[in-house]
Amino acid sequence: MSAIAQTRIPSAMTPVISKNIFDKFRSLIYQKTGINMREGKQILVSNRLRRRLVQLGLASYEEYYELLTSGEASEEMPHFIDAVSTNETYFFREGNHFTALERTVLPELFRAGGRLRIWSAGCSTGEEVYTLRIVADTAAKACGAREVEIIGTDISTTVIARAQTAVYRDRALRLVPPELLRRYFSPTEDGGYQVREEARARVEFKVHNLFTDAPPGERISVIFCRNVMIYFDKATQVKLVDGIFARAIAPEGYLFVGHSESVSGFSKSFRYAPLLKAAIYRRKKEGSP
Repeated sequence: MSAIAQTRIPSAMTPVISKNIFDKFRSLIYQKTGINMREGKQILVSNRLRRRLVQLGLASYEEYYELLTSGEASEEMPHFIDAVSTNETYFFREGNHFTALERTVLPELFRAGGRLRIWSAGCSTGEEVYTLRIVADTAAKACGAREVEIIGTDISTTVIARAQTAVYRDRALRLVPPELLRRYFSPTEDGGYQVREEARARVEFKVHNLFTDAPPGERISVIFCRNVMIYFDKATQVKLVDGIFARAIAPEGYLFVGHSESVSGFSKSFRYAPLLKAAIYRRKKEGSP
């Protein structure tokens, strides 16, 4: 046990992590996930990690940090990453992205021919992936085109398991039109809705770290990475966009980011694609300024 004064966990309240141990957790989070946990998040981190301390029977945040940095860290690290990750999403979120994909991007890619693959990077509990499945099916039917391959990845083992189970509630489904709800979902006994097996079988999910694992394929036609980069500092954003995504995407492939995000200020590999005034970028041609 460390000689550091321990922050004991009272049973009736959630203590705030001390500044010293919070900085250590911040560094570990950045090292393992690229997430820049900003100052002022001590209460958030305290609340999320307290559950792990209770489950493990640990007496302090310092003790938990020592576990994460010891030789026994491998089993606990996925639970730590799950605890500090944010996974808020729903079907058809930021809908003009999907309108642009269905009406412009996919028809163009269908005409170009060749294999067509979409990667949802940071897919959380799967709502984005299944929305992509629905939109790709609609576009393919309209164009008389072929199947679109779709893969969703996330660093959290918990959310990937939930995505594969594919059971959702009213809040996540609030923007799904009734016709699509009937076509792609089946009611569950407890009042939820599960994506039908036929659709679940036509997507792939994988636990994946954006910065330490290889991209799930090469020459990917479309990458969705929305509301993920807001958690990264600028250097990490550049590494992700101009390093990882630029190498994984097909020539002139499309990158969709969240509406509050932009790569225009730093990316040398992608240019803005003015489609429905949405946050959509396209891989620059080799040699273009």
